[in-house]
Amino acid sequence: MSNSPLRILNSLLMAIGLLVSFEPSSVLAQESDTAAQAGQILKRYCFRCHSGDGDDSGYAFDVRQVASLAEQDVIRPGDAKESTLYRLLSSGKMPPRNQPQLPKPSADEAEIVRQWIDAGAPEIPKPKRRDFVGLQETLTSIQKHFSSLAPEDRSNVRYFTLTNLWNDSEIDDAHLRNTRAALSKVLNSLSWSPAIVLPQIVDSKGIVLAIDISRLGWTQEHWQSLLDAYPYGLDYGSHPNTELNRINGDINKLDRKNKLLHLRADWFISTAVKPLLYHKLLYELVLPDLINRPVDPTSPSNPKNMTDRDLEKFLKVNVSANQFADPPRVLRAGFVKSGISGQNRMIEMHRLGSGRIYWKSYDFLASNREAILAEFPLGPSNPANDFNQLAFKHDGGEIIFTLPNGLQGYLLATGAGARLDAGPIEIVGDSLRTSGNQTIVNGLSCIACHRTGMVEPPRDEIREFASVFGDAKRQIEKLYAPHDVMRDEIDKINKAFTQKLEESMAEFLRYDGGPKPDFAYMPEPVAEVSRRFLLEDMNIETVACELDESKPEDLLVLLKRTQELRGLGINVLSRENGAIKRDAWESKSGPTLMQETARVLGFTPVVSRN
Repeated sequence: MSNSPLRILNSLLMAIGLLVSFEPSSVLAQESDTAAQAGQILKRYCFRCHSGDGDDSGYAFDVRQVASLAEQDVIRPGDAKESTLYRLLSSGKMPPRNQPQLPKPSADEAEIVRQWIDAGAPEIPKPKRRDFVGLQETLTSIQKHFSSLAPEDRSNVRYFTLTNLWNDSEIDDAHLRNTRAALSKVLNSLSWSPAIVLPQIVDSKGIVLAIDISRLGWTQEHWQSLLDAYPYGLDYGSHPNTELNRINGDINKLDRKNKLLHLRADWFISTAVKPLLYHKLLYELVLPDLINRPVDPTSPSNPKNMTDRDLEKFLKVNVSANQFADPPRVLRAGFVKSGISGQNRMIEMHRLGSGRIYWKSYDFLASNREAILAEFPLGPSNPANDFNQLAFKHDGGEIIFTLPNGLQGYLLATGAGARLDAGPIEIVGDSLRTSGNQTIVNGLSCIACHRTGMVEPPRDEIREFASVFGDAKRQIEKLYAPHDVMRDEIDKINKAFTQKLEESMAEFLRYDGGPKPDFAYMPEPVAEVSRRFLLEDMNIETVACELDESKPEDLLVLLKRTQELRGLGINVLSRENGAIKRDAWESKSGPTLMQETARVLGFTPVVSRN
């Protein structure tokens, strides 16, 4: 086994007590069984839309259940060539071509599915249950690592945990890898620092990860903003487990300023890149104009009244000057149909220098008369625009820009430039419900869609088909790029972006000694973690794992016997296939439902300020 730089660094850190050995091969054995491999492929590419009755596909089959696939005639065990599933996967027709944000299986993966069906489609094995890890073990890992740090370093080190996922028998090793990768990507997508910063695994199972927040450019205010929104905060000082009480006290002695040094990774991944946290962490605590701007109490969704011009000023990009320069310093593409909007769309590229890019889209309502780009191609209206009579009037747009570390930042705005939490559903929508519903929210939805960078737009239709002549036609030829020019620019941008994706996630996704992941053929990790966290119902095992209960059946007994728990309304979990929604579990009126339930079990809620 080669001594990679990461392996050498890990050895050095172990020698001084900062890191516990983490060998992916010892924990995450690569599946060799064809049925298990086929199950992983179907889950990776199909499950988000085909999870049984009630999913968004309109079909009743569940790709996790062989009987369901056979009953619905999706597969014919023993005959892959006559199986609809294999034909659609191998031909590239599924996942749907009109959703470019969805990856497609490789030829090798389609071949595995063929072999599985031809072998009679044996049952897909369930994930192997891992040894239960209690909260005491998790806190011990944090305490051991934290106490090994120099006192001056402790103020900036924080932790993220995957304990609840590790203990859940429905979570496979691939999802754990995805969660570690997604954590790294989200941390770096919320950073203005010039370098990618990797969280460090500090325990032997890979369920506690540490990060020096100062290397992200974060301050204590960033961490406090997360704590203020955190619905799972608990203190263990009064817990009947005296050892847990002692470990909790040891950690508190080392850092008396913070009530919590650790957050759940799945919550952070799914929440920190959604408004309002995304806007606060990336913009309001960083942009000088926003830091100094007073809060507007009448604008709760945009308390600093941020606009796209605040971001453009910070990035030193003059959109108007670039548009109306002679020649223009932008590249445009306009088209009637796009994968995200049902109306006309136009995208525009500005250069920031050092290979960084600023993209701006112009989107339109169907009722907008001046939204027809072929008729009004030379907007937006501006005193410097010599063609204002041909200027479109847009209703909103999306901004995508390169962060200093090479990943991407996002902003949604109205036509007037005011920051938006979400795109109007009458203009744009997300059929995959990445944010928990079909609304496209700034941050999370954008990360999911732009999994490998910029989505290559349809061929520009304005340069050739705009109904203008003379000087206006010549201006269009300057602004709207030929398709091959725009495609080449996007290819270069995406190549650089993919290199940064690899830098931020590859070590968490690859098997020990295995090949680097191919991001063209894999789902976007942040979206995969978020969809499970936000969309899947919570059963008794999920709830038990989140309450540090090793045996779901013991929690069921408590539900039936404890009047206080029954009074919280979670007794529905005791019935067959009983479930509760994530929103209900996190609902707030003081302590959350999760915290109130935990209180009955001996924990003390740490109530957030939001």
